[in-house]
Amino acid sequence: MQVTETDLRTQAYQLLGLLLVRADPGRMERWAGLGLTMTQVRVLYTLQMEDGLAAGELAERLGVQPSTVTRIVDRLVQNKLVAREVDAGDRRLVRHRLTKKGDSVFQELRTTGRERLSKVFARMSDEQVERVNAALGDLTEAVEAVVLEEQG
Repeated sequence: MQVTETDLRTQAYQLLGLLLVRADPGRMERWAGLGLTMTQVRVLYTLQMEDGLAAGELAERLGVQPSTVTRIVDRLVQNKLVAREVDAGDRRLVRHRLTKKGDSVFQELRTTGRERLSKVFARMSDEQVERVNAALGDLTEAVEAVVLEEQG
C-alpha cells in the first residue's frame, strides 16, 4: 500500500500534537503555577532571545497588534517580570527588558523543560538526535517562511 502525501501530513500533525502534549507536561503545569498565560510566556521567551525590543518589534515577533502587546506587558510589569525603559538615543521609544525576577522565572521554566527532554533524548542514539535536529530545522524554516508571508 502506497502512503499518500495527505497520509504523511496527517501523521505529522498527529505526531506533533502528541509530542507537544506528552514530551513536556511539567512546563505547562509550571506556567500555570506561576499564573502565566501562554502569551505571557511567549513574551518572556522572546525578550530572553532579543532583549530590549520596542512594543512594535515585540508585536511583530509575536504576530499580534501593538495594543495587545501593551496589555500583555502591563501584566508582566505589574508582576515585576518585565521592565520598560526609555531608549537613550530616542526618548520616544520604550524598550522592554526582563527584570532579574523575569530572567529567573525564564531560567526556571527552561530548566523544568530541559529536565524532562534530557530524559527523552537520553533514550535516543546520536543519529536519532541528529535526525530530530534536522527535522526541527526544516520545520522552523517552513514556519518562518509562513510568518514572513503572513506579515506581507
